[in-house]
Amino acid sequence: MKEAGYADLEDAALLARIAGGDEQALAALYDRHAARAFSLAMRILGDPETAEEVVLDVFWSIWQHAGAFTPERGRFTTWLHAMVRHRAIDALRRRRARPPQLPEPPQEEVEPALPDPSVEDLVEARELAQAIREALAALPPAQRQVLELAYFRGWTHREIAAHLGEPLGTVKSRLYLALRKVHDWLAERGMIP
Repeated sequence: MKEAGYADLEDAALLARIAGGDEQALAALYDRHAARAFSLAMRILGDPETAEEVVLDVFWSIWQHAGAFTPERGRFTTWLHAMVRHRAIDALRRRRARPPQLPEPPQEEVEPALPDPSVEDLVEARELAQAIREALAALPPAQRQVLELAYFRGWTHREIAAHLGEPLGTVKSRLYLALRKVHDWLAERGMIP
């Protein structure tokens, strides 16, 4: 759980803590600003799923580049809303640039069964499973817990938040950070592209 003092900190103080790797500070900043950021992304995109992805992407960027914010150049909310606006517009442009998807024609034939996996496939799958176990073990306990509840038990974000007694935004940010760390861990080891 977050310390009670996080709610009393100014945005700049939270950013300084985030730059030092303080996940609780990121969760507090997310809880404070995510609703307005989501509202802005929704106005631009009109799609809640993409708007949520944009907001999570922006907060991931804040996690990585918190030290880039300088209070002398303006307010944090101005910086945040500019990032949300730019990323939402980029997402809108990508969506508009994609050609419309045509429905797949119905399959008339029964597809043949897949061949048995090769020894190489089995070895690769075993190595990937071991790498995932190592990546999970390297996560902070709070992040590992939400990842396990979401992916191994199939719980929704709201169910996890209720179970842990944490704000929904905290659960979402922990899950997002955990997924990024697992992805980065696997990518560094050449397990995924």
